[in-house]
Amino acid sequence: MFKSKGFMNYKRKQLAPDLTPLIDVVFLLLIFFMVATTFDDMKGMKIDLPKSEISEITETIDKVSILVANSGELKIKIDSKKESVLIDIKKEELQDKLKNTLESMKNKRVAILADRGIDYGDVVDIMSDIKLAGAQAIDIETKGK
Repeated sequence: MFKSKGFMNYKRKQLAPDLTPLIDVVFLLLIFFMVATTFDDMKGMKIDLPKSEISEITETIDKVSILVANSGELKIKIDSKKESVLIDIKKEELQDKLKNTLESMKNKRVAILADRGIDYGDVVDIMSDIKLAGAQAIDIETKGK
């Protein structure tokens, strides 16, 4: 019957979405997550950390951790806004060194990172030394399976 030249010979254009904005967003997210990621500096239960001696801490302390190796070696890890410091100590010195450190802290929380093979009695002794040094709370840090 009636035939329209323009209607029947019309070819559809294939529309392709512009992927440039999508690629830009993906790269921005990648850069954001790379910058915002925190890295765990204590992998596994083996505690083999560098030695450091300090006489006085003048910065604001964010976190104090007690590291206990399987051999019974103790270290105090003091995290501040600028740096992280490790101090080798003996079990007899723990209470005195910790008391000096806790005096400059607002939140008097101490974390224990102990090796799996440590005797339960030794951990309890360390916990009582921490409480006697003036800590308000004790955290026991673990790793998920």
